[in-house]
Amino acid sequence: MAQENQMKKAIYDALCIELGIQPIQVLKEGNRETLKGFTAQGLADHFQVSRNLISHYLNQLFAQDLVFKIDSRPVYYFPRKAFLEQFHLEALSRSYTSLLELMEEITLAEGRSASFSLMIGANESLSYCIEQCKAAISYPGQGLPILLNGPTGTGKSMLASCMYEYAKETGRIQPDARFVTVNCAEYANNPELLLTNLFGYKKGAYTGADKDRQGLIAAAEGGVLFLDEVHALKPESQEKIFLFMDKGIYHMVGDNDTWYEGSVRMIFATTEDPKTCLLKTMLRRIPITVKLPSLKQRSRAEKKELIAYLFKREAKAIHQSIRISKLAYQVMESVDYLGNVGELKNYVKASVAKALLHRGDTQDVEIHIYDLPSELLDMQRREVPQAQFDDHTMIDLEVMEDEKRNSQLYQFNLSILRSFSTFPNKESNFPAFAYSMHERIEQYIDDLYYSEEEKDSPNSKFVYNLLSNIFQIIASKYHLEKVSNNETIILSRLIMDYLNHATIRKAFSHTLNQELNQCLELIKTYYPLDYSVAVDVAALIEDALHLHIGRIGQINVFLFFHYFDRDMKKAAIPGIIIAHGYNIASSIAEVVNQLLNRKVFDAIDMPIESDFTLVVSRLREYLLQKEGCREFIVMVDMGSLEDIYAYLENVSNVDLGIINNVSTKLALDIGSMILDGNSIDQILEEASIRNQHRYKIISNRKKQNTILTVCETGIGTAEKIASLIEQSLPQAVDIKIIPYDYASLSTIGIHDPIFQKCNVIGIVGTKDPQIGICFISIEELLEQKHLDTILAIFAPYLDEKQITVFNENMIKYFSMDHLLGYLTILDTEKIMDSVQDIIAKLQKGLQIVFPAGVVMGLYVHIACLIERLIIDKQAVYYEDVDKFTAAHLDFIKLVKTIFADVERIYNVEIPVNEIAYIYAYIYHRPVKSVNRNENSVNDFENL
Repeated sequence: MAQENQMKKAIYDALCIELGIQPIQVLKEGNRETLKGFTAQGLADHFQVSRNLISHYLNQLFAQDLVFKIDSRPVYYFPRKAFLEQFHLEALSRSYTSLLELMEEITLAEGRSASFSLMIGANESLSYCIEQCKAAISYPGQGLPILLNGPTGTGKSMLASCMYEYAKETGRIQPDARFVTVNCAEYANNPELLLTNLFGYKKGAYTGADKDRQGLIAAAEGGVLFLDEVHALKPESQEKIFLFMDKGIYHMVGDNDTWYEGSVRMIFATTEDPKTCLLKTMLRRIPITVKLPSLKQRSRAEKKELIAYLFKREAKAIHQSIRISKLAYQVMESVDYLGNVGELKNYVKASVAKALLHRGDTQDVEIHIYDLPSELLDMQRREVPQAQFDDHTMIDLEVMEDEKRNSQLYQFNLSILRSFSTFPNKESNFPAFAYSMHERIEQYIDDLYYSEEEKDSPNSKFVYNLLSNIFQIIASKYHLEKVSNNETIILSRLIMDYLNHATIRKAFSHTLNQELNQCLELIKTYYPLDYSVAVDVAALIEDALHLHIGRIGQINVFLFFHYFDRDMKKAAIPGIIIAHGYNIASSIAEVVNQLLNRKVFDAIDMPIESDFTLVVSRLREYLLQKEGCREFIVMVDMGSLEDIYAYLENVSNVDLGIINNVSTKLALDIGSMILDGNSIDQILEEASIRNQHRYKIISNRKKQNTILTVCETGIGTAEKIASLIEQSLPQAVDIKIIPYDYASLSTIGIHDPIFQKCNVIGIVGTKDPQIGICFISIEELLEQKHLDTILAIFAPYLDEKQITVFNENMIKYFSMDHLLGYLTILDTEKIMDSVQDIIAKLQKGLQIVFPAGVVMGLYVHIACLIERLIIDKQAVYYEDVDKFTAAHLDFIKLVKTIFADVERIYNVEIPVNEIAYIYAYIYHRPVKSVNRNENSVNDFENL
């Protein structure tokens, strides 16, 4: 054990030394040869030991969180603590997908101001606030007075402190300059005391003034003066500081003859409406007002990040690790904190204090539902189902902070760019790629519609209205057809997703920079008009919302417009859906249009509080825009909308059919009849009969048999599982393999839109979403468990022999993907064919069938064995090899015969020591020479 720890320490020290001699530019360039010292092979060469041994110790260091890794080929390992210190970072993830992703974090840390970097939301909801603060501090001379306005607990004092640090950081003030705070509430009823403390006094100015005393302005000379709770000052108190704000001069109390000069930057803060609590003459002297958002107005992602940050701060304060149960975390996330961040901070402290009492003998502090303050539980705004968020499953703080990368927006764009990078002949066939994205866009749209985040918030309505105006401008500029209401709804949801995850674009700006540029160039080449529209829309959104969506946002806008204009023949009889409630009509129209793959319905949403005459006006405007159409079907839900016909009788040259009780089923029925070419009379008569008697509509279209692949950690792993299944099938089958979002299935269940489009015959993945559909875990598939279930799914398409080949291929290709991270000189595909032949001959020669686990292990073991012999030219040590030889001559002879071709091709000789380990692996697993990863399936995403 001592020798093992010594070797592990030597490896860690070697990584630290290597990091110390590598300049940042070398890491950014990512040269493989230069960075070899951070790989298992490079360390193996340095210590003159086997690569497998080094990998063993590196995995231990990684498990202990002493190193983090880059999951590329080869895998790179860096010492965590040394890396944080060298590059002045606050935190690092456990792993990164590429060197470029890591370098992006370093670049962002270099580019942003350290003074504001600690504020959560600095690049999102607070970005504009921080821009205003920087502008005020940086203004020539003594800066500009600035007013921070926001509810209690929103971080006004912290922002003022950050401005002070920024001023020092940028050289605007000297390093020893002071930050002086004045709580104006203390002087609300005593303006004279404010004068005395602010300006200072001369000896004899009043009884007890026995010596001269400087005021707070003099104390803040050359620095920052922060007047908090400025609304508490009476008008006469506000007037006392006008002269100093205008000219930087003042009188000390008791000395009206001498003018004193002061040079300070002034920051004011208030929780009240400045227009009602401050004099107009005061407001005129403050050119910049910063409006800080409440915690409710900030994104859900920022709220989660704040919760994680506050718990991490408490963990640091008590020098203990803290974990929180899923249920407790969801309760904390669901509460609307009237006291904002300040109140949230107090509840975190109270929860930790209570948990410390319940800790018992456990090392970590665990926060459970009973540790939360009772008043916090009373404020919970929505019910949190315990079935989904139990109080026993604990969440690490790092997992809480990493949720941004698991967002639907990130996974959606990652999937698009990965598909683009691997799409065949994309330069000459880019339109095919654009069309291939429609299915993914539909899935993402479904997620946007079913997401409860920001669904009915004032922000979402504001974004919708903003986009409506932007699209009117764009339609007028380029002479385009007006964007429909439901399309505007969809794009507003997309932009809301960007507002909630504003830094997502940065995740791709470096890691997939080449793909971004190439994709935009091809859009510009094939769709010049659409490219101009997308760029203009993105620019207008950025200007209006101070939200930088960048190149990935431009690609999204293009793809969505391309999806809206997909090859849909316009319906002979257009339809429009009008329904009460926010987004109800738009949701029905979008789902039905997707299912019919035709642009049949538009929508007008009628929020409960909206004016009926306004809806009529919008409908009349819509009808007048549809020049050339002489028939329309208007679908309404109930109430006042049922009488809408009375307001449409004078619409000239248009026949209108109006039907009530609109639903998705009814709209789909009517849409189908429209596409079948039925007359408006037939359509409404049949639909009315079917709706009245609740007839079941049987679609003539056959749904595609589908297998969904899922993973709780994200869509990326689901895509890898789908690729593995498709690669392993011995022949083409009439089954569609679709990677799908686990969270969507587990939340919506069988009501998820995918079940309306596809006949889902099974789900394969890492965790069962438990929705009543046949599920096979990837582990069961690889280990060939529950073969009857596998046979039931594939029996109509594959015979028994082909299913056997499918199972063998699954093991082979899964093992091959594992080997890609270990083999450095051998052609993986070629060696796997040789190993496959070896395993088949072993089973035949021994007259046994190996279990799937043994086969997977042998794939990895034999391939690594051959490469090890090529590199090291020596075998591993095996105790009692002579005894083994005497007892197993037949086995040795069989293996030597089977390995004859491999020995000849690779110029190696398989010694008896290695044969002994193969024997032990087959008959006496586990053995120390075989590093079997029991969690290989759970680590599938690392392939």
